[in-house]
Amino acid sequence: MDSDAGATKEKVRQELANYLGAEAEDIEDDSSLTQDLHMKASDLADFMEVLNRMDLDTTNIDLTEIETFQELTDALTAHE
Repeated sequence: MDSDAGATKEKVRQELANYLGAEAEDIEDDSSLTQDLHMKASDLADFMEVLNRMDLDTTNIDLTEIETFQELTDALTAHE
C-alpha cells in the first residue's frame, strides 16, 4: 500500500470511528460494516456524505458490493 492510500485509510478509519462513536483501533480491516459495526443502509449512505465532505470521490462506489472496512478503503483509493 502506498503512503497516500495508507493515509487515506487512516483518515477514513478515524472518521468512521467518530461517526459511530467508537474507537479507531476497534475498526479492523476485516470488520464487516453491517455485521461488526452494525451500520444500516441509511448509515452507510450518510457516511458516504461524510466522505464526500472530506473530498473523497465516492461516485463509483457500489455499497451493495462493499462488505468490509478494507473493501471500502480499497474502493476509495483505487483511483488515487
